[in-house]
Amino acid sequence: MKFQDLPENQVPFWYQVYEGEEDEIDSKGRRTGDKVKHYSNPIREMARISANTGDAANSPFGQNIVYDKSISTVKKLPIDEYSMLFIDKEPVLEEDGSTQSKPDYSCVCVKNGLVQNVWAIKKIRGSENENKG
Repeated sequence: MKFQDLPENQVPFWYQVYEGEEDEIDSKGRRTGDKVKHYSNPIREMARISANTGDAANSPFGQNIVYDKSISTVKKLPIDEYSMLFIDKEPVLEEDGSTQSKPDYSCVCVKNGLVQNVWAIKKIRGSENENKG
């Protein structure tokens, strides 16, 4: 087990996997003609999450990827560039596992290695103004 994957270095977070688009439904149950993105129910996971990023020159993602934090673990997770995450706040879950809570991060880059997997994540603008779940 790598040092970063020791239980004391891991924190909980939740991710949602993009599942496609569906018809938007208005408050009366009618289709609006617009499409909305659909994500899975939030899935809880444990991993190491970095503090805010620093110098881009030392970034494992290179200099062209703009991100705020990174997630790292030896686990293979289905998080990709279309996934949404709850990092600084916890989603409020309904009985069926769904949520109306808005995620506070999105994934911007994935680096899967032989031993360690790393995801660059970016804070979603405006999410800091919402109530914490």
